[in-house]
Amino acid sequence: MCSMIIDFHTHIFPRQKASIILSELSGRADIPHFTDGTLHGLLSSMETAGIHLSCISRITTRPEQVVSVNQWLHDRKRENILPLATLHPDQQGGEDYIQQLRDTGFKGIKVHPDYQGFNADDRRMFPFYEVLQSLQMPILFHAGLDRGLSPPFRAMPSRLLRVHREFPHLIMIAAHMGGEDNYDETEEYLLGTPIYLDTAFVLRMMDKHTLHHFFRKHPIDRFLFGSDSPFSDQSADLTYLWNLPFLTQNEKEKIAGKNAADLLGVGTTE
Repeated sequence: MCSMIIDFHTHIFPRQKASIILSELSGRADIPHFTDGTLHGLLSSMETAGIHLSCISRITTRPEQVVSVNQWLHDRKRENILPLATLHPDQQGGEDYIQQLRDTGFKGIKVHPDYQGFNADDRRMFPFYEVLQSLQMPILFHAGLDRGLSPPFRAMPSRLLRVHREFPHLIMIAAHMGGEDNYDETEEYLLGTPIYLDTAFVLRMMDKHTLHHFFRKHPIDRFLFGSDSPFSDQSADLTYLWNLPFLTQNEKEKIAGKNAADLLGVGTTE
């Protein structure tokens, strides 16, 4: 038996919209893409990389879109594809809706405060955090800057720490190692806390000294491998992780999948 390899942070888009979305992001933020942004593209990338499970997400900028987007995500669930649901701070009946999401098989939530128009520590979100905390459903935050958007950014490490202090048992994941190029603030506010960090997009861009420091100062059980596919190459990111000289094999396996498997309650693979 070997631990599952899990990519906790990927995106797919409807086939008819994927090329438009990727083109817009490339033009606005100079972000390349390594698949065509569809489910088929992700599955092909996973096969090449040797990844057993990918968590997918989409976010919605309008509350009336929440139900339809989550249904779309749910319909793409596979043995090797696990959707994370979206929420919006202005949706009605959100607390009861979270329980419905849990009952239909969603295991976590993804939010992007910058696109969705709320600060991570906005009190409008507190009822949602309360329910997620009680259900022990993880919530993945886009953290730090977003290329192509202007500051101030809405989910900086200091705001995420305030959420943690208000909801100390809420399972929080700060994407992009707490935020691309915000590593000093991540160190000040997040390292050493129970908040998870994912490696999405930034793993191969971080200075190796900083990366080594993060892996030593933050609990190794609180790191999750993520690629941000299609905006990074799953295979290249995973290979980079396996080749890091300052991590033990056990630590690499925890980051590559065991931590996520434990968090999500999923099994191992032959």
